[in-house]
Amino acid sequence: MAWPCLLTAGLRPTRVSGSGGPVLEGPGGGVSGGPLYPCLRLKPGREFPLLAGHPWVFGGGVSSAPDCASGALVEVLSSAGDFIGCATFHPANTIRARMLSRERVAVDGDFFRRRFAVLYKEKNSLLPPGTDGFRLVHADADFLPGLVVDLYGKTAVFQFHTAGMEGFRKIIVEALWGMGGRGGAERGEGTEGAGGPVCISCVVERSDVDARLKEGLKKRPAEIHSGEVSCPAAFREAGLLMYADVLSGQKTGFFLDQRDARIWVRAAARGRRVLNLFSYTGAFGLAAASGGAATVLNVDVSEGALELGRRIFAENGFSGGEGCSARFEAADVFDYIEAEKGALRDFLRGGLLVCDPPAFAKSVSHLEQAKKAYARLNRLCFELLSPGALFVTSSCSAVLGSDDFMAVLRTAAGRAGRRARVLALLSQPADHTSLLAFPEGPYLKTCALEIVE
Repeated sequence: MAWPCLLTAGLRPTRVSGSGGPVLEGPGGGVSGGPLYPCLRLKPGREFPLLAGHPWVFGGGVSSAPDCASGALVEVLSSAGDFIGCATFHPANTIRARMLSRERVAVDGDFFRRRFAVLYKEKNSLLPPGTDGFRLVHADADFLPGLVVDLYGKTAVFQFHTAGMEGFRKIIVEALWGMGGRGGAERGEGTEGAGGPVCISCVVERSDVDARLKEGLKKRPAEIHSGEVSCPAAFREAGLLMYADVLSGQKTGFFLDQRDARIWVRAAARGRRVLNLFSYTGAFGLAAASGGAATVLNVDVSEGALELGRRIFAENGFSGGEGCSARFEAADVFDYIEAEKGALRDFLRGGLLVCDPPAFAKSVSHLEQAKKAYARLNRLCFELLSPGALFVTSSCSAVLGSDDFMAVLRTAAGRAGRRARVLALLSQPADHTSLLAFPEGPYLKTCALEIVE
C-alpha cells in the first residue's frame, strides 16, 4: 500500500538552474517551473535520509538557508541543487526544516483537501471492524508537520504544534469541514473511505499543548470552528461505544493510540479480575469487560473522567455501580497501591493488571528522573502479582526508548522478586504512522507479560 508520504516515490530530483526552472518528473500534483519558495541548500550527502522518507532537516545538515520567519515555506535542495521537496522552516530550532512534500506544490486549500482524502481512505482501510475513531493526521510522519487530526465519528479535532501550521488555520478548518457535514456532504463532496463517506459535522481545535511553547507560540483554549459540538463526542472502537471529551479531556479527548493494546486485553481477559490503573475513562476496563472479565476495577485521579467512564460502561451494558461487574475509584495511583496492597494482591490472583501512566518525561532533561518513576511504579505493580497473572504496562514517553523501557521493567521485576515472560510487544496502531526512515517517530511502548513461577 502506498502511504501519502510515499505517493511521490517515482519523483526524480531535477536540477534547479540559474536560467530557468526545473520541470519535475513524477506523478500528479506537482508544479512545473522555477522555485515557488525560498531555497534551503543541504550539505553534501545530507539528502539521502530525506529521499528515504525522513521528514526532518537538522541544522547541522544545512549549507545555506534563507532569511525567513519561523514557519515559512521553503524548498529544500541538495548540495548540487537538486530539488528534494517543500518544507516548513524553523530557523531557531535544531530541526531546521520539516518536510511537507516531495513535489513542488502550492500549499493551499486543495493541497490539504487532497492529503486529507488520501489519508482518510488509507487509514480507514486499516481499522478493525466497527471503528470510526482514529488518527487522520499524525503530524510529521504523515508529512503534515505539526498537525494532528483525530476523528471521533463525525467530529474532527485538530492541534497545531508548530509555527509552520499556524498560517494555515483557516484553510485547514475549511478542508476538514469540507470532508462532509454541512460543509461538504450537502454538495456531494464527502470523502470516501472503506466504510463509506465520512460526514464531518463539527471541527474543534485543541491547540492547548505545551509543544507550542517550544515554537514561541502560545497555548490556545479549546475552540469550536465549525458546526455544533456534541460533547462528549460518540464514536466506536471495535464495536464498543466510546466517548471523547473533545473540549476539556486529555490529548484531543481520548487515547486512540492504545487501540491495539485494548484489543489484546479484550482477548486475554475472560474470567479474570482486572485492575485498570490510570484508567482515564476506563477504555481498557471496558475492553476487558467486553472480553468476559469477571470484575473490572478502574482507578484514576480524575473524578470527572471516571464519571464519563461510568456512563460508557452503562451504555455498553455493563453496570458501573458498587459491587457490580465494574467499579471506579478516584485516587492517586501510587497512594492507592500503597494503601490497598493486601487487598489488591488477593484481587489479582490469576488476574490482569493494566498500567497506562501519563508520560513521565517529555524532554531528555527529565529522562533519568522518569526512569526512576517508571521503575518504582512497575515494581509496585509486580509486587501485586503472583504466578499466572497477566501484566500489561506502557510508556508513552518518546524520549524513553524501547530498550530503556524493557531495562526498566527488568529492574522493576528483579526488585519485586518476580519472573515474567513476554507475551506481546505493542506500539501505536497503524493510523499513528511509523516510518521506516524515521526512528524518532514511534513513542508508545506496551509490554504484555505473564508472571511465572
